Amino acid sequence: MRTTTIATLATALGLSLGLSGCADSGVYQVGQTQQSVEVCALSETTFGIDVSRFQGNINWSQVAGAGVKFAYIQISRKINDIDAKFEFNWEQAKQNGILRGAYQRFQPDQDVQAQANIFLSKLGPFQAGDLPPMLDVEDSGNLPASTIAERVRQWLNIVEGATGVRPIIYTGRYFWQDFLNSADFTEYPLWIAHYTTGCPNIPAPWTNWAIHQYSSTAVIAGITANTVDVNHFNGSIDDLLALAGGVCGDGVCNGGESTSSCEADCPPCQVISEEGDTVDESGACFHGGGDPAYLRRESVGIGDSLIWTHATDLAQPSNYGEWQLYFAKAGTYKLEASTPQPFGMSKQAAYQIRHGEGATTVEIDQSAVDGWSVLGEFSFAQGGDQSIRLDDNTGEANDSDTKIVFDAIRLTRLDLPEEDADEQPGDDEDTEAAPDEGGCSSAGRPVSSWNGSLFTLLALCGMGWRRRRGRQH
Repeated sequence: MRTTTIATLATALGLSLGLSGCADSGVYQVGQTQQSVEVCALSETTFGIDVSRFQGNINWSQVAGAGVKFAYIQISRKINDIDAKFEFNWEQAKQNGILRGAYQRFQPDQDVQAQANIFLSKLGPFQAGDLPPMLDVEDSGNLPASTIAERVRQWLNIVEGATGVRPIIYTGRYFWQDFLNSADFTEYPLWIAHYTTGCPNIPAPWTNWAIHQYSSTAVIAGITANTVDVNHFNGSIDDLLALAGGVCGDGVCNGGESTSSCEADCPPCQVISEEGDTVDESGACFHGGGDPAYLRRESVGIGDSLIWTHATDLAQPSNYGEWQLYFAKAGTYKLEASTPQPFGMSKQAAYQIRHGEGATTVEIDQSAVDGWSVLGEFSFAQGGDQSIRLDDNTGEANDSDTKIVFDAIRLTRLDLPEEDADEQPGDDEDTEAAPDEGGCSSAGRPVSSWNGSLFTLLALCGMGWRRRRGRQH
């Protein structure tokens, strides 16, 4: 059940006293009347904790016996403040059957790349069975809202790109409203900090939450050095297992699985036939990443549809397009990209091609061809885990209004096996002519999301998508 009321300033301030984020957070100030949005759990919830070195030497066997089903474990608080207990807690949680996830307390006034590198280095390769990374956003660094939001997106972009899993954002309602100006990050699950026995208030524009931190003063068996942050996951234990990676063959495609590793759970969105095929941006194999407000769709191009955005000179991509490829047969294919005018204006469009032999980046001038631009000839392996990606940070100036287009990709097989020269038509009069299978593609289902209505929107099995910053549109 969801209720919405308009709170007075006094009421809003009163609410803010119970929304302090982590245990050592200050009270968030509210400068004006805010809209109160109370959102209750969809159905049942699952109990978990988040811990750091401040909880001391944890007896994880006792924690598991206390009914804790999941735990988020701190990696670092600052560049020069790395949690010395992370490795112990990380291993012990798993050994005692507790689903684990890692988080980093974000400092927007410190180097974002350095913070992300610390997180990824400590985390190691993302493993099926682990929960998505979490970014703890509760410090402003005395920076303006636009700068904080830009740097939050940069961290999410780096970590999602490295792990292939969409992170979770932890924050408090008033912090997000006051210090990030209610920036729209709704493509990411929300972990809301609101200390209440009731349903939490969440910041706009989110309309639901994934995890609710409802107290920082709980006492849990096995943790004696300090009180503990406790949380409810918005779903059943089965939903949480699905989010964490599940079991191959469970019918749920989740963060630790791919089409190649578990095709039963993650069927290919489209199978490229032996002769070749066209993979359009309007199909399930394409994903446009970043703020969707900056991905403009037009009713032209291949299939009467294309997407464009503006090129940037930023260090990290804000938006991008990615075509997932899954091949019925291995072979050498001619690869082309549709670059219709006037939407293909970038002279430095760098297509990142993951293929059977590795990875190759091909830079083309999209404005040179109003049609199919040749990217080259590549050997692709049978199956998936191959793709083409085009980022918007081409190096062309933000204020140049240079458009970059995402339309169809065309693959044409160049090394088809020759027909048996000794076999002539009509040799076997009793044999009916085989139907012409041509170049038709076999379209499968889109990658499924986990079995919970909240995360159906999040497509956590897919690639993570990036964001837009620092320019006018």
